[in-house]
Amino acid sequence: MPHRFLVVCAGLLLFATISLGQADQAANAEKQQQQQPPGDPQKNAPKKENAGDTLAALLGGPKLDKEAVERGRKIFVPTCGFCHGNDAHGKTGPDLVRSAVVLHDNKGDSIGPVIRNGRPERGMPAFASFTNEQIEDISTFLHSLAQDVSNRFAYKIGDLITGDPTKGAAFFNGDGHCNNCHQPAGDLAHVATKYEPVELQRRMMYPAPNVIDMFLGRPTAPPVPSKVTVKLPSGEQVSGTLIHVDEFTVSLHDASGGYRSFSRDKTTVEVQDPRAQHEALLPLYTDEEMHNVLAYLETLK
Repeated sequence: MPHRFLVVCAGLLLFATISLGQADQAANAEKQQQQQPPGDPQKNAPKKENAGDTLAALLGGPKLDKEAVERGRKIFVPTCGFCHGNDAHGKTGPDLVRSAVVLHDNKGDSIGPVIRNGRPERGMPAFASFTNEQIEDISTFLHSLAQDVSNRFAYKIGDLITGDPTKGAAFFNGDGHCNNCHQPAGDLAHVATKYEPVELQRRMMYPAPNVIDMFLGRPTAPPVPSKVTVKLPSGEQVSGTLIHVDEFTVSLHDASGGYRSFSRDKTTVEVQDPRAQHEALLPLYTDEEMHNVLAYLETLK
């Protein structure tokens, strides 16, 4: 019983946290929109969202000084990159990202002596002139690389926009039939400003609400409900918002909001799922068409 009570309390606390987060973010978004002066729509466009950055901060270990990381990179690449690789994953010298010395280092206390004294027996020269601050910056840079490897949410996908936006627009308005539901000046206005390319592609392929967004307490619009039409043996047709459908029964809310349920025996059921077209395109997309459409969506700033 005490264990169940703790589980229930934890669930209620998580739900309250998510709800408060959604309410706070929605209020902040509305306040910012009210404060923004009219004019350039680009300035009024929503800020890009990146769930990976937030999860990286939550799960990726201690927060590192970005300026120190960049200073360390500028020292490491020209000095050490020729041997250890610019990404420190090894070249003629060993991989430092997975090095036990680096992983146990704290602000240069472990790698400092190695840098200053070198390892002549392994062909590593000494860099005795490096200051404590420079060594600490190198340490921070190496730890940032180790965090990126250990935290999958910090992984950055590059070179995603490789398609032809003109061909993407042609597919959007042609064979893809995307313009039947979406309008560049309507629901897709500023979509490229709001989302990073990898997130934009995910939403293009799988438009259902993202569980990561829900976990982070970000405001998420509920999925558009499916519509259904049930044709009865008598010829009567009943339409409404779908509640549930399986091989035996179908249930819905009709136009008056009333609950209706029917056996599927001798009835015809037609479901209009707004996500069905996205799902239908998944096995039909070529890689070229998928990247072309993404390149087109990236023009909607």
